[in-house]
Amino acid sequence: MQVVWINKSPWRKPGPIVYMGLLNALAFAWNGLATTLFVDAGEDSDTDTDMREFYGLEPHSLLQIRRTTAAAGQQRTVYAAARDHIEKACRSGEAILVCTRELGCLSALFTLRRRYPSLLRVLHECHDYYLSTRRLPKRGFAALRRQWSERMLLPRVDGLICLTEYQRALYQQHLPRVPAIALPLGTLPQSVDAEQVEQRRRARSVAYIGHMHDYKGLDALFALAGELQKHGIMLHTFGGGDAQIESLRRRAREAGIEATLLLTPFLPPRELHARLASAVSIGLVPLQDTYYNRYLTCPVKALDFISHGLPVIGTDLPSVRAVLGDAGCYADFDAGPTANLIVDLLDDAPRYAACSQRIRARAQMLTWERRAAALAQFAAAMFPKLG
Repeated sequence: MQVVWINKSPWRKPGPIVYMGLLNALAFAWNGLATTLFVDAGEDSDTDTDMREFYGLEPHSLLQIRRTTAAAGQQRTVYAAARDHIEKACRSGEAILVCTRELGCLSALFTLRRRYPSLLRVLHECHDYYLSTRRLPKRGFAALRRQWSERMLLPRVDGLICLTEYQRALYQQHLPRVPAIALPLGTLPQSVDAEQVEQRRRARSVAYIGHMHDYKGLDALFALAGELQKHGIMLHTFGGGDAQIESLRRRAREAGIEATLLLTPFLPPRELHARLASAVSIGLVPLQDTYYNRYLTCPVKALDFISHGLPVIGTDLPSVRAVLGDAGCYADFDAGPTANLIVDLLDDAPRYAACSQRIRARAQMLTWERRAAALAQFAAAMFPKLG
């Protein structure tokens, strides 16, 4: 069985979307399955160099990365390139498992499946839920168009990859005949010894990773920085664009917390992980309590933190607990009590070390390699002709 992963976003796009697609594809290769990742080409660059220097990952002999450039007047050449690759493999009698989060490529894949019914299967990775729009804060045309797409296309996929158990239950309530599996995204556990753990504790710094929008809880981060400043604790943020970060730095200066709240735009994964490994004591996952955050998302930032064995303080939501389990610490992110929790953890070396140990054990349970193995088993069990 060969695996194809399709992602329409441009190579080296800031943020997690392409990085998650790359890790999904690479994890199948780690499991011994020949895999091809299709992405938009992005800016011209050397792919293997990008793997090492931008993403911080080693190329793999079983992973091919196909970057496609759109010609004039063509918007989705990545889909066309994937389709041609899949059809060629099927013509040669090779079984293909396609995984994608993109709805736009599904119709063409269904057409191919009609031609090669015993060789091609399609799994859709779900990152929201639009079969019903009642819980959406905005129900405009874009939401309705997404709802129509899901209702027309998802009943025809061979399986759904859900990020949470609640999301899986929602889809199976409306699509009981479509097999579904719930798997969070994965971790890349790093080796950490006792000396490194203590060095991190002494760094007395906490970190937030993600977009820097008001609805992400910016006011809470600024308020927390004000409290942490009283205790000599730094708050690093990694996310947002250059212009936005400059605006937020001005706001921090006006609030008198510019020496405590250290704002950095989105970093390449390799550089971000280097910062987490050396300059951070505790990771923060302050998700706002919305329907989406509570039930439909997998907080990538939490997975980044636990990959490095960093103690994590998160909002007590089902989606956060699904990642951190009992290894996490939980808070409502009121500035004063949260700052006190951070101070107590940093001032108690044995407690900090024990928390880091629990987090490292949790990270081993959620690796990308395990996720890909579970997906391969899911496909083999549901579609045995792909074996």
